[in-house]
Formats: sequence, C-alpha cells, structure tokens
Amino acid sequence: MKVTPIRQSLIAALSISAIGAAAPVLAYDKGDTIVRGGIASVVPGGSYSSVAGGAFDLRVDSDIQAGASISYMMTDNMSVNLLAATPFEHDIEASQLGGSSVGSTKHLPPTVTVSWFPLAGQGLAFKPYVGAGVNYTTFWDEKLNSTGKTATGAQDLSLDDSVGFAAQVGVDVPLDENWSVGAAAYYADIETDAKLNGADIGTVEIDPMIYRLHVGYSF
Repeated sequence: MKVTPIRQSLIAALSISAIGAAAPVLAYDKGDTIVRGGIASVVPGGSYSSVAGGAFDLRVDSDIQAGASISYMMTDNMSVNLLAATPFEHDIEASQLGGSSVGSTKHLPPTVTVSWFPLAGQGLAFKPYVGAGVNYTTFWDEKLNSTGKTATGAQDLSLDDSVGFAAQVGVDVPLDENWSVGAAAYYADIETDAKLNGADIGTVEIDPMIYRLHVGYSF
C-alpha cells in the first residue's frame, strides 16, 4: 500500500508520543474546552462501486483541506467533539475509462464523536484518545464533465446526503500547559445514492479515512 505524505506525518506525530516523557505534562480536566486546527486529508476507500446495472464502476479521489475540531471535556477522561473542515472537492473516476474523471463534487463531513482518554490521570506527557460517533456528509455542486456526459448520455449528476458511523484515534503532545501538537485519524461510513438526470443509478461507497495534523489549545 502506498504511503502518502499525510500518513508519513501521522506516523511521525504518533511516534513523538513515545518520547513525550521529557515534555510538560498536559492535563485535561472536566469542563475544559480544546480547540484543534490544522490540515486534513480525506482518503476514500480504494474500491470501485458498481452502478447503473454494472455499466459504470465509480470511486472518488483524495483531497486536502483545512480541518478543525472543538472538544468539551465531560469528565476528566471523556470528551464530546465536533469535527469540521473547509469544503472538500473530489473528482469522480470510472474504471471503464481507465480511471479517468467523469465529474466532480464538493462535500462537507461534519462528525460528532465521544472520545475516551484511557491514560488520563497517569501523569504522562501525552494524551492518546479513541472515540466513536456519527458522521453526516452533505454533497453539492455535483457536475459531469464532457467525458462523463459523453459516456453516460446524461447532463445532470446528483448525490444524496449520507449519515453513518464514525470512529477516531489520536494523540496530543504538549508544548506547555495550554498548547499542544498532535495527529488524528478518523474513519467515516459514507454511502451516497447517485442519480443521472434524476434517475437513481445505485449507491457509491466512499468510506474514507480522514487524517489530520493539528495544533491544539485548551482552556
């Protein structure tokens, strides 16, 4: 499997936590708010989805945008989180055309999770966490390009919004008592019903991983 720069950075950031003993101890307490911001990459699953009775196998490509989240500590070791980002834009590729783009779409995947910090209260200089929740993805500005219009004989493409399961894993490494750096990875179950000229042609499974490198501030 190809290792992207985002994945290399994620691995490096997680590795920092293994030597975090020399850093200041980062403590999150009940009632704290944590704001994290940085870059996020949406990497859809690599498999194609068969639509239109097998006439087309479609998938979407990756994109990188600004990503942010806000978390509220409900207890000393559990938080509720909202993940947001600037709009992602993806080309839609068809395997029958050698992976060529047949169109594009924009989307936003706001995600709400509840996270658990399993090592809270251990006096460690890093904060790993895991979580699960719900993803809502809204699509807009769907377009067929000239290749897509010729291949499908259609003019209009639309994608339905999606609601699905989400999971996360991440780590924060402190710079001082308020500031930190970190990385996180999310999985989102995203499936959208596609339509050409208003006619349903099937479901496209996107199911991406979302990788984020961030700077955090707690207060």
